[in-house]
Amino acid sequence: MNMKYRSLARVFHADRTNDAFGNHAMLVRQRLEADSTFRTGVITPLGELFAATPRETSMLTEKILLAERRVSRLWNQFPGVMRWDYIRHAISEELFATNEMEGVRSTRKETRDAVDAADKARTNGDESKARFSEFAKLYLSLTDKSSALPSGIADIRNIYDKVVLDEISESDRPDGELFRKGDVEIQGPHGLAIHNGVTGEGNISALLTDMIHLATSDEIPRLQSAIMAHFLFEYVHPFYDGNGRTGRYLLALYLNHDLTMPTVLSLSRIIAENKNAYYKAFMEAEDKLNCGELTFFVNTILEFISKAQGELIDELEVRVDQLAKGLAVCDQLEQERGLSAKAASILYGVIQEELFDSSKSMTLDDAAYHIKLSKQSARKYVEELLDAGLVVRSGKRPLTIRASDSLRGILEAGMDGHAAMTSR
Repeated sequence: MNMKYRSLARVFHADRTNDAFGNHAMLVRQRLEADSTFRTGVITPLGELFAATPRETSMLTEKILLAERRVSRLWNQFPGVMRWDYIRHAISEELFATNEMEGVRSTRKETRDAVDAADKARTNGDESKARFSEFAKLYLSLTDKSSALPSGIADIRNIYDKVVLDEISESDRPDGELFRKGDVEIQGPHGLAIHNGVTGEGNISALLTDMIHLATSDEIPRLQSAIMAHFLFEYVHPFYDGNGRTGRYLLALYLNHDLTMPTVLSLSRIIAENKNAYYKAFMEAEDKLNCGELTFFVNTILEFISKAQGELIDELEVRVDQLAKGLAVCDQLEQERGLSAKAASILYGVIQEELFDSSKSMTLDDAAYHIKLSKQSARKYVEELLDAGLVVRSGKRPLTIRASDSLRGILEAGMDGHAAMTSR
């Protein structure tokens, strides 16, 4: 029978022999020097940070990789409009969840507005003054898989400024060259000190440099190295305030190079829903008897990723089913109303906007993109849909359209299975 892997601290406390300390020291050496152990070379007051590879870690990693294949298959069925709408909504929820974790008051409307403003700023090059828009812009940049990883500690400070600086009180802003000069104590829910951040800006800078190298190490599996780097950032606690939001963005940034965008954008919500387990994982990792072993911390985050994937797969399957029904509605209307192929293509985009709760109407630019023609040519097909009563103008300058009440009624009937349609 396979024995469950236990932490060094648990093994020590279960040792009833007269040489518990000697046995503990020997086990620490065995784990640190085992062939299946990944050593980071990062020395902290806890010891050298390392992670073993017990059965639990191997099974969790395989489960995640297999789930990613399912997520990818579902995600690849999303057309452009639906995919971008989903990303925008997911980023809005990610911002809301990570703010909530840190007790930062925000509303879903504020985070949606932030994503809208950041998207427009990226597209048009305009400066945005909306609250959280710089934070949203960072998450939007994750859509580019080649987005640059931090190459030095100044990049960490730059990310921090974009994530939280506007939300930090003057007294809690960094007072060192890049990070804090003073000490910081993190208190738990009952006012008890549960962690003291690393002392001295020089030590902070040195350990963050180690973190940057660890996160991109080619000698440690990428999932594990990203998670261990996340622990190190939060352990260092380089700022007086805003470490949680900055650290979770960095985790998303590192994971984004190996996991799908939908999985990455599901993680903060899962962590927020399981924050007691999240904080407990940090506390257990910092137990001095665990001597820098991060195996259980790694497994906790891997479990969060797996849970996020499970919920995500359920959600994407529902959306793919809705998409198929929306396409069937579009095909039916194309035949019944005698629509041209170009007008039907635009209509399919409008249907996607309507089905997936987009916060914006379709612009003439969007319509032109759908049919790969000029705006002037697209206008003719938009007029065709207007004449058919399937869309209405929601704006004049610039021209924007959205689903008419008639089309919404047809879609509702189609989603409820009342329309006689066959999927193509």
